[in-house]
Amino acid sequence: MNPIRGCLRGFALLALMLLSLPGASAGTGASAPAIKCWHNKDGVRECGNMVPPEYAQGGHAELRKSGATREVERAKTPEEIAAERERTEQEQAQRQRIAERAAQDRVLLHTFTTDDDLVLTRDGKVAVIESRIKLLESRVADLHKSRRDLQEQAAQEERSGKGMSESLRQDLERVERQIAEHRQFIADQHRERDEIRARFDVDLKRFRALKTGAVRPGEL
Repeated sequence: MNPIRGCLRGFALLALMLLSLPGASAGTGASAPAIKCWHNKDGVRECGNMVPPEYAQGGHAELRKSGATREVERAKTPEEIAAERERTEQEQAQRQRIAERAAQDRVLLHTFTTDDDLVLTRDGKVAVIESRIKLLESRVADLHKSRRDLQEQAAQEERSGKGMSESLRQDLERVERQIAEHRQFIADQHRERDEIRARFDVDLKRFRALKTGAVRPGEL
């Protein structure tokens, strides 16, 4: 049995005590204080007008002259407060995820009508990127040819005994730098293409599930 609820058994008698307290008689205009019951460190029930400080953080029950009873819960521990805060934050994050998922589903359903719409859109985006990759690769091939030509000039200057000129050295460095930059651009385009394909794969599965009713908009 709940120890606080156990206090209520004796409240009927305690209510009679209120009638004998000063100011409790009819017509005085004063309201009688509530009788409070708590359990001490030995588990023994005690009652009075005020809960002792050492038990103030524990739960107790109150009975007023009107007969109304109220249970006061014990104060929560720091661990319980932290757990409750974490639980609240998790619930808020879950609600946010549901709201974002619902918004994404609405866009998906309003933008596309059939599976083919998604496939055509995906293939169009991929085609643009692959065209860009080919252009960059062609540019890299030209840069490689320029580097070979510059290296041949440098070899000729070395054979002549003059050594490589500063302008030729700078040209070689510039071409090397451009080759590295273009290779990085190409790698970025490959990554973007793969991300588009992966994203559309997810969208396509979600679209089919929404259309067939396997999931509802916003359902995680």
